[in-house]
Amino acid sequence: MSTPGMSAMPILFVIVPALLGLAGLWLLIGSVRELLRNSALARNGLTVDGRVVSSNLKITSSGGRDSNARSRLVETIEFTTANGQRVRGVPVHSDVGMLDRTGEQVTVLHHRDRPDQFIAPRNGRSISPAGPLLKIVFSFVFLGFLAFFIVMSLSMFGQMGQIFGG
Repeated sequence: MSTPGMSAMPILFVIVPALLGLAGLWLLIGSVRELLRNSALARNGLTVDGRVVSSNLKITSSGGRDSNARSRLVETIEFTTANGQRVRGVPVHSDVGMLDRTGEQVTVLHHRDRPDQFIAPRNGRSISPAGPLLKIVFSFVFLGFLAFFIVMSLSMFGQMGQIFGG
């Protein structure tokens, strides 16, 4: 004898975690790309002097509650490449936090062929890999938990199928 709606439960216990797993994979891939891009720019990027022309406060919230709001400064930096091309833009990643460097001269590391891909590290050499590494570790833990959840739920429903005669 089977309970109505019981046959859909094992499917939901796989589909929902699988969708969450896709989000975890998206975070993992994005974090690895960010880590590789930042290290490549620090290692192979062309170094020029630039100037922070503005810093704007960006506030992001994860819902309607103000307690979940996060703020950070977004810099607009202007620099000239070695071949004379003027570039004005926002770094692909920033580690300045809430430090306002408006008007200051900064070291810019830009991609050789795509100068719009640049960073302006706080220390002038490289951006700390801590942020992307924490996201990568979180992604692996999250994906591991989801895999464990799926295996355990399938095991549980397999045993329940034996109990209910399914």
